[in-house]
Amino acid sequence: MNGILNLKNKIVGLITKDTTVESESVKILIVVRVLLLSVMACFFANLIITWEVLDTKGYGFCLLFFLGSLGLMLLTYRVRVRLMAYIFTAGMLLFIWFNLIWFGWWIGVQHFLIPILVMLFFVGYDRYVLKMWLAAALCLLRILLYFRFHTAQSLYEIPGSREDALQIINTITIFWCLTVISYVFGKTSREMEGKLVKYNEKLEKEALTDNLTGLANRRRAMDYIQQLLQEGHTDSFSLCICDIDFFKKVNDTWGHDCGDIVLKRLGALFREEMKNGNMPCRWGGEEFLLLFPGSNGDEARVILMKIRDRIKDMVVEYEGDEIRITMTFGLTEFDFTKDVEYSIAEADEKLYYGKNHGRNQIVF
Repeated sequence: MNGILNLKNKIVGLITKDTTVESESVKILIVVRVLLLSVMACFFANLIITWEVLDTKGYGFCLLFFLGSLGLMLLTYRVRVRLMAYIFTAGMLLFIWFNLIWFGWWIGVQHFLIPILVMLFFVGYDRYVLKMWLAAALCLLRILLYFRFHTAQSLYEIPGSREDALQIINTITIFWCLTVISYVFGKTSREMEGKLVKYNEKLEKEALTDNLTGLANRRRAMDYIQQLLQEGHTDSFSLCICDIDFFKKVNDTWGHDCGDIVLKRLGALFREEMKNGNMPCRWGGEEFLLLFPGSNGDEARVILMKIRDRIKDMVVEYEGDEIRITMTFGLTEFDFTKDVEYSIAEADEKLYYGKNHGRNQIVF
């Protein structure tokens, strides 16, 4: 059992071994190696089926084919990816040509042009015009091969049952080659697409999120309000502008690092208390915008009273000191007859009224 496992590991190691050429992707070389081994196995199976009808010349060519295939395997460790792909293509064209001469059109070997075409399109990320020309050339070659060989007499006559066996083996190998190419490059494409989607989601989240508190930022808040209006949430909608009382004193006394900790704690508190579609947003500096879709002013005020009391009881420890803060809130119901800015300005006026009349209160 260990011997089989060691042999498997050695084979996998040889197939996945990197090239000595710097700055080259090994992926296409792995595909070429797998295709080479697959074609060699296919040719070996064909040889067993046709062994009795071959002559000395045919046996000699089979030996040259295997030696040439081994030479190509060695080249995959020493040459550039694109060159290796073209050498492999040339070798496969010879393989197709001589099989058509030997055994005729109906064994299906001409269909190996399809995996060749697919592989060539995955070589590198440029030269698309050249690839289109290569595709056209292979298509033309396929047509020419049809007119040259579909009625031609093969060099070796083989019984019909063995011809069917050759057709089956070649078909299985071709589908296997296409599967290998599709899996290797399709898997990479899906992985890259998945990474791109996640990266775009991350960028979008960063663009709409305040980096310090983790709350939605001003842009996200405005987008959310517009989304609510477009969805027809016109029954009730309240919003609140709130501000930390004497926050400048916190920064001046303990420094901006301490101020950042306070803002983070507030962000966590808002997330805990504002759920079920309500959205807390950092409006800027020490100001926050709180959105209450589906709530009238009285309902929103109940939530704000709980938030205000929790903030008043909150203790922020910093370098041995205990820091306490309060907040003032300006609450208003959204006026659907006017634009968003009007309601935000109205909430802002109530906030500053509360600031000038004692702070630590909700003005509604």
